[in-house]
Amino acid sequence: MQTAQSLNWGRVLAQGVAAGVAGGAVFQLYLYLTTVLPAHGSVLADWQAIAAAAIGPTAFTAIAYAWLGLLVNFIVSIGWAGGYAYFAQSQPIANKRWLLAGSTYGIVVYVFMQILLLGAHAFVFPPTPNAFFNDVIAHVLFFGVPVAYVVARMNGE
Repeated sequence: MQTAQSLNWGRVLAQGVAAGVAGGAVFQLYLYLTTVLPAHGSVLADWQAIAAAAIGPTAFTAIAYAWLGLLVNFIVSIGWAGGYAYFAQSQPIANKRWLLAGSTYGIVVYVFMQILLLGAHAFVFPPTPNAFFNDVIAHVLFFGVPVAYVVARMNGE
């Protein structure tokens, strides 16, 4: 008879925070370098858009809301990373195949984030196919993979 393994919730929380901060930072850096910087835009305006998705158009009224957007980005990143840490602890093969698991998880995160944005009335169609592919790459390679890597390392893999 097989017994169910108890999850170590403290480890899941620690991995979620560490992987979420790492993944959120890498994700934001990649998007800054590939979307904001080439358009000569402002990273603060980008963060205001994140805040607007959370609290509505009021976030565009003051630049101070940019910091709320950055906070929201990291809270969401930690939440998604916590979900991955839970998955990796309940499915240890994810730690051994972290590159594949992280890439797949990045796709899952992308799809569900679009659904959440749709529900929040903040979804915007990508203006070009390149923008769509860049966003998918950001979620897969610059969020999912770093999250999986950090979790796998913290699990000793």
